[in-house]
Amino acid sequence: MKAERLDHVHLYVKNLEASKELYSRTLGTHFSDCPPDQDLGMRVSLSPLGLEIIEPTSPDSIVGRTIRSRGEGVAALSFKVPDIELAIADLQSQGLRLVGRVNYAHLKEAQFHPRDWHGVMLELCQYEDRHPVYYAARGLV
Repeated sequence: MKAERLDHVHLYVKNLEASKELYSRTLGTHFSDCPPDQDLGMRVSLSPLGLEIIEPTSPDSIVGRTIRSRGEGVAALSFKVPDIELAIADLQSQGLRLVGRVNYAHLKEAQFHPRDWHGVMLELCQYEDRHPVYYAARGLV
């Protein structure tokens, strides 16, 4: 598999607002909130630096359970790839276990088990690069 670049970092936190304030103050960045994902039980906020802060909305969600067992911190690294299907096949051939997939109109993602990658979830993402105004106009930034 050939990754194009590190796209974003998932940070699991107990308190989204406090984390946004800390990271904004110390890194000089800002965050844009996404609508809560009730199905996955989480709230998400994104930074132009590539930080994705994720707070559980339920202690029984995957994020809540992960924080309870491992604590807050880096949960996943997401890499942009040119062809997600080829990348998935390559990683599976190397023994990595695919544990999740997300397909939106503008984005495809695939997640691999953290136990197969030294305790950090490996995520792949594929999307067409577009001008930032495209994403801002749709509330995606």
